[in-house]
Amino acid sequence: MAPHLHDSPSWDQKLGDDGANLPRGSAADPVGRFHVARQRGGRPITVSAWRITTDDRAIADALGGVYGGVPQLLGTGDERVVEVLTCCDRVPVLLDGRGAVSLRMVKRGPGETFHVCDGTRFLGPAGARGLLCGCPTNLADRKAAARAGRGPMPEVRIGFRLRDLPELGVFSFVSTSWELAAELSALAAALEVAVVPALGVLRCELVEFITRSGLAVSYRRPVVEVDRTQVLAQDAVRLAA
Repeated sequence: MAPHLHDSPSWDQKLGDDGANLPRGSAADPVGRFHVARQRGGRPITVSAWRITTDDRAIADALGGVYGGVPQLLGTGDERVVEVLTCCDRVPVLLDGRGAVSLRMVKRGPGETFHVCDGTRFLGPAGARGLLCGCPTNLADRKAAARAGRGPMPEVRIGFRLRDLPELGVFSFVSTSWELAAELSALAAALEVAVVPALGVLRCELVEFITRSGLAVSYRRPVVEVDRTQVLAQDAVRLAA
């Protein structure tokens, strides 16, 4: 595993406000999202295989045909989101170099985003863009500030195409994990030297262990592999559903 690079500001600013102008199927506007959990009563519940959501029924049908699972419409008000609970815990993917991964720091409130930065300068709101954000350079200090309610949280995004269905467009995996933010530099470094598109695998890996008190615990964690080298593996419990 490559060493952590906690001080890296931004690898990719495609997730800033300008992302709204990118075409459908880009990293900022994916055709679907991968998840390792479902929301139930406001809490994440892990699943045994990849869960994919999309607002396109034709895409959902194609996913179900290749990876298993019956597309089902979720009750989300005016939005028509289709969920596919696949039968696959391994999905081959294509990653478009270092630009396939991005990190930004975000602080949100009820119905509003107050702070979006790359760790050094503001990406939003529009009036503050380009100004110094004042965030600590060290990731541990950023985490402490966020826990105290003074700072933003990380938002990690990985964009990819499906090796089995590349014509569908770009999908994404999004996480607010501090651990994933710390490890993302290893994936970015691996992608920087890989042939584009880099061949990879997303795995939904089962982890089982016994606590000191004798309690059996199991969960799923996502693992990203590039060229048969595992470069990311994070606790699914801490990942955004």
